Amino acid sequence: MLEEMRTFVLLAQTGSIARVAERLPLTQPAVTKQIQRLERALDTVLFDRRVKPFRLTAEGEAVLARCRTIVGEFEALRGSVRTSGEPEGVLRVGVSHAVGDVRFARVLSGLRERFPAVSFRLSCEWGGVLRERLQRAELDAALWLAPSGAAGHRSDGGIRVIGTEPVVLIAAPSRKLPAALSMAQVRDEAWVLNPAGCEMRAWLLGRYEADRLTPNVAAEVQSVPLQHALVAEGFGLGFAPSRLIGPQIDEGSLSAHKLAAAPALWDVCVHRAPSLGRLGRVVDSLESALCTEAVVAR
Repeated sequence: MLEEMRTFVLLAQTGSIARVAERLPLTQPAVTKQIQRLERALDTVLFDRRVKPFRLTAEGEAVLARCRTIVGEFEALRGSVRTSGEPEGVLRVGVSHAVGDVRFARVLSGLRERFPAVSFRLSCEWGGVLRERLQRAELDAALWLAPSGAAGHRSDGGIRVIGTEPVVLIAAPSRKLPAALSMAQVRDEAWVLNPAGCEMRAWLLGRYEADRLTPNVAAEVQSVPLQHALVAEGFGLGFAPSRLIGPQIDEGSLSAHKLAAAPALWDVCVHRAPSLGRLGRVVDSLESALCTEAVVAR
């Protein structure tokens, strides 16, 4: 029944038979049959199929908690007796735009040499999107930035903070803005922001909302280089990790400023899916290499 329980846990997480079938991999009819076998073995109904999308029954909620424990314990046991083997398979890593850069690529290149039997499937999204995908079991690990002063991610035992990143306000040098600014000074400014899901965007909009104000969002930009180019053209203000804008600062196409109300440091967060087995060693090495490569500061 272990495979049936694993399938049940994944289906409860993703809410999609198609996603479970892709992950395991199985055919969709095979997924359905495994759920039916588990229901027969337990003599209960796990999902209410009268509604769309289907949802867990009360009995299903109780069974889910027990199945997660059983599957997790088994995976931990399997990992403990297979530590001598080398990691192999596909590792699905989500990385935020603020973390994924040339140095991140160099880190992955080193990991590929160290773990030649591992293939990396990478997704570059905003932090909020990555967390949702991890919850849906679409990723094995995710890395993103979060304000250092925020308690939410630090209280989550599944999230590890591996370092910090300085984040600054950026502007066109022609604006000749002072080195330090208050929220009152930028309140009426136009902004060039990342789309919804970005932690920096969420922080800024939260500040405006707290003051019962509406920000002037001049542009929402998916591409980080285009976002910086628009800021350099005077389209509006923006935010960026200092690490990503060094060349633009040196050449004088961007200027960096301190926004008094904004967190100066942001945590680099790593969240991994449970029970990665030997692939967990690859994530361990990824975290260590990021710090060694100075992608993040401890």
